[in-house]
Amino acid sequence: MDTLSDLFAGFLRERTYVQNVSPKTLAWYDQAWRSFARTYPACLTSPTQGTLISRADLEHFFMQLRQRGVRPVSCNCWLRALHAFCQWLHQEGHTAALVRIPLQRLDRPVLRPFTEADLRRLVRFHPTTVAEWRIHALALTLLDTGCRMQEVLSAPVEAFDWDQLLLTVRGKGRKERRVPFSHHLRKLLVRWVQRRDRAIPPSPLMFPARTGTSWHYRNARRSYYALLRRLGLPRHGFHHLRHTFATQYLKAGGDVVRLSIILGHTEISTTMR
Repeated sequence: MDTLSDLFAGFLRERTYVQNVSPKTLAWYDQAWRSFARTYPACLTSPTQGTLISRADLEHFFMQLRQRGVRPVSCNCWLRALHAFCQWLHQEGHTAALVRIPLQRLDRPVLRPFTEADLRRLVRFHPTTVAEWRIHALALTLLDTGCRMQEVLSAPVEAFDWDQLLLTVRGKGRKERRVPFSHHLRKLLVRWVQRRDRAIPPSPLMFPARTGTSWHYRNARRSYYALLRRLGLPRHGFHHLRHTFATQYLKAGGDVVRLSIILGHTEISTTMR
């Protein structure tokens, strides 16, 4: 008789070969499963006896996460992954009823973008070292295009069409889209590429690490925090630049439908929020 771990492996195979989900989504499922396995190690290796995952199991797992100090938003993230597995168990006939619990309500504060003064300080910064050039060019690319951080980090130089002023990125769900950028950003990126080619080993990426390989998100974020600290700006994540872009776009007369397309949102309600 299959164990719960065997069934989860079947769930991952179905997601991989039938639904063709991205490696990042598979890693998300696996991380949530590993966290759940630490709470119920015995039931993962013993043969299933009809009751696989109960509502009480999910509630206990959620409480364990909260007691460990995990933030509610992260708890909801793991629960969504486990809900997908529970739904698969029900659809495949392994459980008679669909098992799920309500997600925890989250505070939704008003998103406050950079002020005009903050933007001027960021845009007018004059980098001197290669490291400063790289993080400054990256931040202004996010601010100018409204792209997600990972979309820009994984973008090769050839994704930037210098003549048409269009950036081709691959977003969530493996959806490809083209995003316009400004003449000012083109001039900045051309100067950055010139400095990058002199100081960093050859790389197809626009923003590589010092070794020419992929620049990890955590390292890029550390450099961004250092830039904000030097400029005396409030500490925010990269996604704050995306919110600032959206706000500036609407203030300049843009409409929410086109903004939703540029941002790569599937639902316009996300853009409205």
